[in-house]
Formats: sequence, structure tokens, C-alpha cells
Amino acid sequence: MANYIQFLRESSTLDVDSQKWDMEDRNLKMTRPAFGGHLMATIICPRFRPCMATVRPGVMKKNVFDQAKADACEIVKPSFQLSESDLNTEVVEVVKAAKKLVDLIGADYIVSVGRGISKDVEGGIKLAEELADVLGGVVGGSRATIDSGWLSADHQVGQTGKTVHPKVYIALGISGAIQHKAGMQDSECIIAVNKNDTAPIFEIADYGICGDLFKVTPMLIEAIKAAKAAK
Repeated sequence: MANYIQFLRESSTLDVDSQKWDMEDRNLKMTRPAFGGHLMATIICPRFRPCMATVRPGVMKKNVFDQAKADACEIVKPSFQLSESDLNTEVVEVVKAAKKLVDLIGADYIVSVGRGISKDVEGGIKLAEELADVLGGVVGGSRATIDSGWLSADHQVGQTGKTVHPKVYIALGISGAIQHKAGMQDSECIIAVNKNDTAPIFEIADYGICGDLFKVTPMLIEAIKAAKAAK
């Protein structure tokens, strides 16, 4: 048993950003940050079976339901029994979260802030909240905003936070580090606002605005309000 557990350890990868099964060589290809997060590495375990990997919430996209595939699945119900003596753990207490967490994964609209709000953190977050409110969305943040204590950890988008796929993702003052892009680059529409026209976030943005977020965001809010009022 110990040898088998060690075998599983040797052929498993934890906390990956994507998985792909290559039907030609039957290898599970796992992608995750490497070299301090400066690049994304694809890992394979060709010499070991079974291959195992864990993924963070939101990494795997929900596919369209296919009845034919569902009918082709075989449900196997193994017959076994467990007694209390077989269990080595015991649930002593379940403590619920003290506050309502932000539902980033289920949001259609996300307005995220980054280090660009540093000159007026409170004002920047307030603008993001107002923009998210008119869109019917939620506020997210880069790792820098969480590490600085500006937002709580449940707001974090990125490789060490949540992976999201909203209809619209608005990045305010976010440079676009590889760790952050890994968590939001599959959004349907990405809008970036940044004073630095060479910011990496513009490489994946559908719409890029080079300007001061403290000036641009109020204009976006008013434009959306006007569009809603005109309907």
C-alpha cells in the first residue's frame, strides 16, 4: 500500500491552471506557472500511470450538454462498506464564514483594480464598486491589492486566486502580470484601463484605454447609466 501511495505521489500534479488529454500519445498535459511565475510550463508524466492532477475552481469551462455523450457514459457503483474504525478522521466542528464572500466565479461582470489605485486607494475601490454596481457585477483585484490589504482575499483574481470567465472583465490599473492573466484571459470581453501604454494587459484586451483610471472610470459609469436610461 505504501508503495502504491508513493507511486501516486510521483505521478500527480497539484494546483494546475489547465489540463489537456492528448489522444495521440495518451498523456495528460498539465500547465502551471514555473520559474517564479515568469512563464507557464506544460508538464507530462509519460512513465507513470495513473496520471492525476488537481485544478483550482473556475479553471475548467462548463461544456454544452450533449445527450449522446451522456447516454454513452457507464455509471459503476462499487459495492463496499465502511465502519467507524476504518476512518482516521473525525469532524469536530463546522465553522461557517463570518461574512458573505464575493462570488467571482459566478459573476457575469467583474471590475478589478490593481496597483494603479495606489494614489487614492479608497477612491479607486469606490469607483470600481460603483462601476460594478451599474453593471450588476462584482469587484475583483490583483494580487498586489490583496497583499497590500486594500481588498480581502476572496476578491483575488489570478493564479493564486480565482480563475474567472465573465462576459465582461474590466481591469482598472492592472499591469497584467502572467499570474493575473492566467486567471482571467478567457473572459468573453476584456476592457483594460491603464496609464502605461506598454502594460501587458493590453496584449489580451479586446478594448484598451490608455489613460488615468480616476478620470476614465467616471466617464464609463456615466456612459453606462445614460445607455440604460435610453432603453
